Amino acid sequence: MLSYKHGFHAGNHADVLKHTVLIYLYNLAKKHNKSISYIDTHSGNGLYKYISQYMEKNKEYIHGIKKIEKYVGENKLIKKYLNIIKIVSKNNFYPGSPLIISNISHNSDKLYFCELHNNEFSNLKKNLKQFTNIKNINADGFEYIEKKLDSDKSYFILIDPSYEIKDDFIKINNILDNIEKYKKSKILIWYPILNYDDNDKFIENLRKKGIGRIINLEMPIISNIEERVMKGSGLLIINFKENKIFRDLKALSKELHFYLKQNDDVYNPKVRYL
Repeated sequence: MLSYKHGFHAGNHADVLKHTVLIYLYNLAKKHNKSISYIDTHSGNGLYKYISQYMEKNKEYIHGIKKIEKYVGENKLIKKYLNIIKIVSKNNFYPGSPLIISNISHNSDKLYFCELHNNEFSNLKKNLKQFTNIKNINADGFEYIEKKLDSDKSYFILIDPSYEIKDDFIKINNILDNIEKYKKSKILIWYPILNYDDNDKFIENLRKKGIGRIINLEMPIISNIEERVMKGSGLLIINFKENKIFRDLKALSKELHFYLKQNDDVYNPKVRYL
């Protein structure tokens, strides 16, 4: 896990989906809360350079932000995402979720960014040094929310691990098995679709937990016959009660899928309650 760097994947199709929805949900939460306590469990370093040993290795951003950056459609969520990216990023850099949220948060918001990798943590501090409402934490984000989160308080939590080890899926299941602890918090969980059959089992196991009103958005990008590892990604959206979210995500998923899919025979996106 400690060898993982998000820079290899920054700006890819998963980042486009995740950051578009993250910005939408955070701004929606701001309308209903004077201040937000936000926790990012796996922050990375917050800023990634296109021309670098990491982003240039796989050039995943070509199938992500570069496909959508000149978007001229009418979807408000996509346009908001692209406007934020232009504002907060520098030339030839793609911003990670800590930099995005730091820029759209209010000064009254309290932001907690967890990063276990020492080099990434050091760069995270440098990239966020201008912000005064943040706390950078050199720790495993799963352990942090397990030990530090107060179940009587409300948080906005982004859970976005690498899933390079199977334990990450187990830890997601553990959180959902103890969802009562997070009943006052709003949670956004990102996960990769590595294999469609395994993904179906993952979703079915979540359904069996009987947690009310989880919105699940899945964005397949690559067809089932392709042997490449990540075929798409998904989001679990927990404790968001506004009816408009479902409608907005349906429209978003259809539009993003049209631009980001890499095969014509790829599965359609899904937005559903689990």
